[in-house]
Amino acid sequence: MTDSELLDDMTRKYADFLNGERGKSLDPSNVPARLRAYVPLAELWGVTDDLDREQLVERAPEAAKQDLAAAIERVDDDLDDWLAGPQADDPAPTAEYLAFSAMRMAADFL
Repeated sequence: MTDSELLDDMTRKYADFLNGERGKSLDPSNVPARLRAYVPLAELWGVTDDLDREQLVERAPEAAKQDLAAAIERVDDDLDDWLAGPQADDPAPTAEYLAFSAMRMAADFL
């Protein structure tokens, strides 16, 4: 699934939530190729503040939560490879690295 297809699917399912909550834009070139299709999810769920992220999860429609859980399940090993790789020790991680980490934490909160 491409970024565009994923975003179109999300928009069909829960446009109001997506439009009201979508965070900053992320640069796909800073994301491993196998995870780039999930940039729209990271833009939505990649809230780095713990309390704000918990509140986002609580406000989310059930379809959005299900999509997040399914996406994390599909790419869990790829996320492990990236998030526990060399960037884990970088004192200045990219916004994309932080957003994908926070997205995974949002899924853990489900």
